Amino acid sequence: MLAAVATGVLAGLGAIGFHHVADTFGEFLFAWAESHSPMGRLPVVLMIPAIGLGLIGVVLQWAPEGRLGGVKEVFEALQCSRGVIPFRRMLNVILSGLVLAFGGSVGPEGPMVQMGALIGSLMGRRAGVPIERLETIVRAGAAAGIAAAFRSPAGGVLLVLEIFGARFNRGLAAIGAAASIGYLIRTNIVGDAYPFRPSVALRELPAIGLFLTAPLMGVLAAVAGHFFISMFNRCKTMPPTRWPLAARTALGGLMVGIIAVWFPQVLSAGYPVIQDGLQGRLSLELFLALLGLKMLATSITFGSGAVGGLFAPTLVIGAMFGGAFGYSFHYLMPAAAPQPELFVLLGMIVMFGSIVKGYWSGLLLVADMSGCYHQLLLPGMIAGGISFLIGWELREQSIFGLPIDPASGGPERLSPPKSRNSQ
Repeated sequence: MLAAVATGVLAGLGAIGFHHVADTFGEFLFAWAESHSPMGRLPVVLMIPAIGLGLIGVVLQWAPEGRLGGVKEVFEALQCSRGVIPFRRMLNVILSGLVLAFGGSVGPEGPMVQMGALIGSLMGRRAGVPIERLETIVRAGAAAGIAAAFRSPAGGVLLVLEIFGARFNRGLAAIGAAASIGYLIRTNIVGDAYPFRPSVALRELPAIGLFLTAPLMGVLAAVAGHFFISMFNRCKTMPPTRWPLAARTALGGLMVGIIAVWFPQVLSAGYPVIQDGLQGRLSLELFLALLGLKMLATSITFGSGAVGGLFAPTLVIGAMFGGAFGYSFHYLMPAAAPQPELFVLLGMIVMFGSIVKGYWSGLLLVADMSGCYHQLLLPGMIAGGISFLIGWELREQSIFGLPIDPASGGPERLSPPKSRNSQ
């Protein structure tokens, strides 16, 4: 328990440091672009991602260990090495932060999971935790990283239950303590407990919405999520493998920069566009455009060989899907979707279930980040459950390549892999 508490404190502080450095550096690099027209910001949004991701590629060529990290690395460390994670995996966290700052379409939460799990592994071994309990401390670190990044302690606990194979036993107390402490450290120092709180008070979805729009939303989200995973995997093989990694990442950065000349919302994590959607500042056409372009920019970034997290792009894609769906139904059948802003939040839940294969964790994460528990509970359970189940039938793996069986309550045991990609 002491090791879990220390892990929660350090993971919370690490999340603050990571966000501060990545956000400050990114704002400095793109400050010019934000105040100019598309043609005026063209040189900046083309050069910074291309040059920045090209330099990341040089480092990754020189130090291939930096490619290993994120959710998949933590999963495999738990499955194959009993929770032992070497400190050199911190290089992936640092490089992921730089990719985020340079405008690559990645998120900060995956590196936070990696950092939290790494801290848990180091703290557990330093404290002399028996090897059979080290996995619990690693899961506690991952939960603390998730809780600090998403500002959701319950979501952090549920995510390690759904993805990292935690069980409802006495080890869950240590995991819950670490997640709570990571959350408290982040929110008490930074103060951003509800990053997705709507600007207007949302009402509960009426009965016609629960019986009609929520199930339909779940079905369509499963198809959209399957399409995105297929695009994501296809882009991994598009850059010629005979090219140097630096050339591939630079090309990926250039392509993302070209999109960002007209749609800068695709750069980096993209969380501000979710706030725009919640505050009614996006049109239906822009929701649809950003849905496809964020999928494309994320696929290109990872397909080029860059590293980073996938949770944030998933949430942005979900918010754009939800906004497009909600505003379409609002125009066609206002009684079934009286507040399209609610569907922006629901979109994140259903897409999280479809892409990440996290049903309950996605529901709790979005509810914690928005504070809209009562409004999201029933439609989130209906739409998110349908999206998760159909998505699992369409593809028996999450976007991380993890085989997650909903009947078993967790991931299957893997044999040591031949190769690993950072996601």
